[in-house]
Amino acid sequence: MALRAGTVAPPRGERFPRSQRLRRRKEFLRIQRSGVKVSSHPLVALAMENRWNVTRVGITVSSKVGNAVARNRIRRLLREIFRRHRARLPGGIDIVLIASPKAVTADFSLLHEAYCSLASKLKELFR
Repeated sequence: MALRAGTVAPPRGERFPRSQRLRRRKEFLRIQRSGVKVSSHPLVALAMENRWNVTRVGITVSSKVGNAVARNRIRRLLREIFRRHRARLPGGIDIVLIASPKAVTADFSLLHEAYCSLASKLKELFR
């Protein structure tokens, strides 16, 4: 994939490869059905252990949150936060991050604080 002018590729250790993403509806439903729920305004996380030692994330932003532009912005911010701070999460779990409608007015720092709070709660649960 070619980069646009003025963009810089993230360092190798900070990339977000497919192996760290939840991509299939079946995976999302499995976690929503039997995962542990943790919340920190304006985010909710559903998590459960997986068979691998890799932490994978899926992001859900419903149409109640806002229009497509707002939803995609929130997704991009959450992906970036996960990409930079995935080490805060315990290894070997699958996480579905769900943004509440209040996330549309949240800035990067508020989403980052909510993510860090979720990460610490999940570390307590999955030791």
